[in-house]
Amino acid sequence: MHNKLEMAQDKFLGSIGKLAGSFGLNDFIAKLYAVLYLSDKPLSLDDLVERLKASKGNISLNIRELERWGAVKNVWVKGSRKDFYEADTDIKKLVVNKLKSGIQKRIGQVSDMMAEFKALINSAESEMTEEDRKIVKAYHEKLKKIEDMTALASKALGLAEKLF
Repeated sequence: MHNKLEMAQDKFLGSIGKLAGSFGLNDFIAKLYAVLYLSDKPLSLDDLVERLKASKGNISLNIRELERWGAVKNVWVKGSRKDFYEADTDIKKLVVNKLKSGIQKRIGQVSDMMAEFKALINSAESEMTEEDRKIVKAYHEKLKKIEDMTALASKALGLAEKLF
C-alpha cells in the first residue's frame, strides 16, 4: 500500500475509534471493523494483526464480537486453510441493530431496577408509618413517570425499526 494511502487509512481508523468511543463502543472493535470494511478482499487474522499491530488473541476475540453483531463473517478462500473475514457493508443496518440492542438492554435494565425497587417498597408496606406511606405514594408517582418514559422509548424503537 502506498505510504500516503496508509497514512490516510490510519487517520480514518483513529477517527473511527474516537467516534465509537464517544458512543460508548469499544474503539478497537470499531477500528477492526473499519479495516475489514475498507478492504476490497477478505482478510486473515494474520493480515489484521499486521495492519492493526495487535496480538492475534486480541484480534480473534474482537472478531468473535463483530460476528455476534453480524458486522463481519468468516469466509472461505480457495487454497487457504486460514480463517478469513469480510465486513457486512450495510452500515445503516449495523448501526440500527447496534443502537436497537443497546436501547433494548437499557430498557430491560430500567425495568429490572424498577421491579426490584417496587418489590422492596411493597415488602415493607405492613411496617410503615403514615409518613412512610406518603413517601411511598410519591415514589410510585415518580416511578410511573419513569415507566411511561420507558414505554415511550420502546414505542419509538418499534417505529425506528419500521423506518429502517
